[in-house]
Amino acid sequence: MLSALLTLIARVFFTVATVVLVLALMALALLTMLGLLVWSLLRGRRPVLDTSGFARARNFRAGRGAAPASGRPVRPTGEIIDVEAREVSGVAIRRD
Repeated sequence: MLSALLTLIARVFFTVATVVLVLALMALALLTMLGLLVWSLLRGRRPVLDTSGFARARNFRAGRGAAPASGRPVRPTGEIIDVEAREVSGVAIRRD
């Protein structure tokens, strides 16, 4: 009985300690973000919010694959045409 009571007290203690730690880390992250925001505004630079990662994740989840770096959707080009290779003679090969 004493063992079960000590186990319960330990579980409650560790649960509360975990919640306090997570909340403290979230508060630290929020304060850091606000500090950087104020610092950038004091220096006259407007903060930039880069949300391109969210759009790429949304496109990937929708089954369209990852978005290209340009941000424009990739459209199929239609028919694929093979090109015949030919040898060019009389040209000096330049080796750097």
